[in-house]
Amino acid sequence: MDKQPAGGQRPRPTSRVVVDVVRAVRGWVVAVAGGVLLFGCYLGVSAETDPGRQLPYFASGGLGGLALVLLGCALLVADQIDATSKGDRRSDHQVDDLHRLIVAAAGAGSAPSAGAVRGTAPAGTAPAGTGADSYDDGGLFAVPAGRTYHRRTCDMIVGKPAQPVDPEQIATRGLTACTICEPKIVA
Repeated sequence: MDKQPAGGQRPRPTSRVVVDVVRAVRGWVVAVAGGVLLFGCYLGVSAETDPGRQLPYFASGGLGGLALVLLGCALLVADQIDATSKGDRRSDHQVDDLHRLIVAAAGAGSAPSAGAVRGTAPAGTAPAGTGADSYDDGGLFAVPAGRTYHRRTCDMIVGKPAQPVDPEQIATRGLTACTICEPKIVA
C-alpha cells in the first residue's frame, strides 16, 4: 500500500485517504440524488392534470427524493460530529501530553529561577547560596486568590505574592495541594 504524508502528520495508507474522501462526499451525493428525484417529480406532476396520474410521480419521486435529501443531510451532520469529536480527542491527548511533560520537568529538578539572584529572591523562592532542599523548612505557601498551596521552593509561585498558610487556613479556604511540588501538611 502506498503511504502519503499529510501535512506534518504521520503518513496514512492511500486506501484510508480514499475512504476519508468518500465519507466527505457521500452526504452531498445522496442529497443531490434526492434533489434530482424531487425535480423529476415536479416535472412529472406538472405535466399531468389528472391527480390519479400525478400520484405515481409523487410517490416515487417526491417521497423518495425527500427521503434521500434528509438522509444526505443526516450523513453530513454525522460526518461533522465525527470530525469534531476526533478534534476534541486530539486536543485532549495534547493537553494530557503537556501535563505529563510539565510534571516530568518539575520532578526532574529544575534550574534555579531567574529571580533568585544574590539574596534577592521573590516570595516563594530560596535565597541564593542555599540549596532549595535545605531552605525548604516544610512551610506552605499560597497566592492570596489562588486555589492551591505549595512548598516554598515550588516554581509555580516564583515571582508571585505568595504568603505562608497553616493547615487551618488551607481547610478554611478549601485549598488543594499543588500537583507539581506535592506539598505535605505536617501535623
